Amino acid sequence: MPKFTTVRFGELDYQQQDVIHLPDGLVGMPHLRNWLLLEMGDDVPMRWLQSLDRADFGVPVSHAWLFQDNYEFDLPASACRRLRNEEPGALTVLVITTIHPGGVLVTGNLMAPLVIDTDTRLGLQLTLDDPRWSLRQEIDYCKFELAVTGKTPDNAAQTVPTGSGALRMTAGANEVVGA
Repeated sequence: MPKFTTVRFGELDYQQQDVIHLPDGLVGMPHLRNWLLLEMGDDVPMRWLQSLDRADFGVPVSHAWLFQDNYEFDLPASACRRLRNEEPGALTVLVITTIHPGGVLVTGNLMAPLVIDTDTRLGLQLTLDDPRWSLRQEIDYCKFELAVTGKTPDNAAQTVPTGSGALRMTAGANEVVGA
């Protein structure tokens, strides 16, 4: 079993099938391609996306529905091919989250979501050009509290195929399998 020592979590044991591979890395960090999705605690509806390429770098991520009910975007067919995606239900969307000083403000970057195929463990970060979405969308604290207690809305996990060969991604609470 491989081991990796991080600055934040110390030594981690992980399995190779748990690694999420982002062939293009993150925006501005193309060299960070291999990641683990770690729990932040039972009462925290976020996860920690830890780089395996840089021990001192990771970011909190959350599901989009915590920020916006009607969050949606088209995932181009070319992105589906890059993800080697054959099953729309295997895709999950995560939002890079910022916990501001003091923890009194939590925001998510809806302009650059992460799309991960839970079967292939391949992912990519999109950059959306859509005026509806914000770089710093404040979290819905009521939904956050519901998530802390283990409750999610009935419509929290959806991907809807469109006729254009693209996928319409909607706010979802899919879990990344094996993480």
